[in-house]
Amino acid sequence: MNAVNYQSRQWLKLLWFFLPVFTLGMVLFDMRGQDVSLLPRAIAILMLVNGLVLGLFGHLQIKLDHDQLQWQFGFVGWPKWSLKIQDIRHVEVCETTWYEGKGIRFTREGMLYNADGRGAVRIIKNDGTRLRLGSAEPEVLSARIKEAMAQR
Repeated sequence: MNAVNYQSRQWLKLLWFFLPVFTLGMVLFDMRGQDVSLLPRAIAILMLVNGLVLGLFGHLQIKLDHDQLQWQFGFVGWPKWSLKIQDIRHVEVCETTWYEGKGIRFTREGMLYNADGRGAVRIIKNDGTRLRLGSAEPEVLSARIKEAMAQR
């Protein structure tokens, strides 16, 4: 990838809050009446599972250079997608609905990659398929993609 024209990171706040709270609650519920000496092992497993899930899906990062758009979830770099600017026909700002959720979703409009908020950028590829990228600043991302499209 060449010099970055745009980069953003959007945290999946619901996952960062609810996953640890839910898993800790489940461990404590499951430990009722159990030997307390098992608690450190249960907490260690809890931390490992939470670290793995948050490492893979804790945030959505978007990078754009003059010829490629990339997006990925988490710190590990997997899952990761890319799209060449020359393969983009149209870009526009849009919104997601609350029921479409967060994360990686298949919707009636195509794939949605979203971490937080309702703002997104709709991308229509040359082959007619659509995808949406969630963004805290969809107007800026859309403008930067259009600039890269104009330079090709």
